Amino acid sequence: MNIKKQLGCVYISSFFSGLRISDAVWVALLAARGFSLWEIGLAESVYHVVSLLCEVPSGMAADLLGRKKTLVFGGMLVVLANLMMAFAPSLFFICFSMGLNALAATMFSGTSTALLYDSLKQVDRSGDYIKISANDSQISMAANALGSLASTLEQFLHFTGFYLLSALFEGISAFSFLLMEEPIVTEAQAEREQQTFRDLPRLFRQLVRDSLHALRTCPLAVKLILSSAVISIPSYLTKMFLQQRLIELGWPTSLLFVPLLLGGVACVIGTEIARRLKPHSFRYFYTACALLCGLGTLLVGIAPAWGSLCSMMLVQGVLEVYLLHESQKLNDNIPSDQRATLISVDSMAYSLLMIPASPFIGWVGDLSGQAGAGLILLGALVALSGLAALKKCIR
Repeated sequence: MNIKKQLGCVYISSFFSGLRISDAVWVALLAARGFSLWEIGLAESVYHVVSLLCEVPSGMAADLLGRKKTLVFGGMLVVLANLMMAFAPSLFFICFSMGLNALAATMFSGTSTALLYDSLKQVDRSGDYIKISANDSQISMAANALGSLASTLEQFLHFTGFYLLSALFEGISAFSFLLMEEPIVTEAQAEREQQTFRDLPRLFRQLVRDSLHALRTCPLAVKLILSSAVISIPSYLTKMFLQQRLIELGWPTSLLFVPLLLGGVACVIGTEIARRLKPHSFRYFYTACALLCGLGTLLVGIAPAWGSLCSMMLVQGVLEVYLLHESQKLNDNIPSDQRATLISVDSMAYSLLMIPASPFIGWVGDLSGQAGAGLILLGALVALSGLAALKKCIR
């Protein structure tokens, strides 16, 4: 394998998919079109319902059929989702587009990580995973921060323009998947090309058994999956509801690039910190990260505008630190043949929690008349999870 070419394709894909220019304004634009926070939260919940249902099957498809094929198909789906969103006439079509986008995201979540880790493993460089993953994350976050500047073009692009431009960027990202190589590190992966459709049911059943066996025999993997799901809940919700909170505080839509720009900066800083950290106790490490993340989430909901922005940066930076180390530790403890499936379980656990959390946080905001009210409750719950982990440490 030409690892330089492989990593180059990974980085190109991360840059263009990371631009995500619609993320900076989608909540504000939908609210401006007359949708309530509850309806916007419902659309986000649809996203996570589809993620929950499709996360593990998509990971299994990647393990059975190949990671490259799965990424290419996912890239085509996300282009279609953006095109549909651009012309969505009602909440139904918005929710349908969110569902398509979620299906595409499930194709990427476990698959891209598995492809990157096994690409490095094939050339005996799996020890470089945190460093390479940090580079990839920084490129994605820098692109996301750059894409957030598009909110200044709101009066020119409007709702449709944002999603058409997003479709173009995602198309470039999808093309880069075609240039990648499929990593081969086990005998089962080498035999994929000889598989027939008749073999798939048997292979699927075997993959289910092997994946369940891996989870039963590795309690650490289960704990890592649960911890990342809980601590990740504020990741998107802080940015999502901060948009509307800033509008309530008098900010114009054209300045909504600022949260994502600063969030991207925080993530870059977080990856640099993660490179240098070597946690001796992962339970203590989770406690510290959960307390900081919970405090930051709470402050996003109650602090003045710039205090909320700084608190959001704290949340994003801390999450980047924790999740990079969690990903390395999880990959080190799961087998290659079930890697995409088990990483998909990791993502599925997050979606399982986000399904009720997203509309509930929006409902609390609608009920109180303050977009940040739900974040106060969420921050307290995440901090409590850190205290619960600390209690087990003390025992």
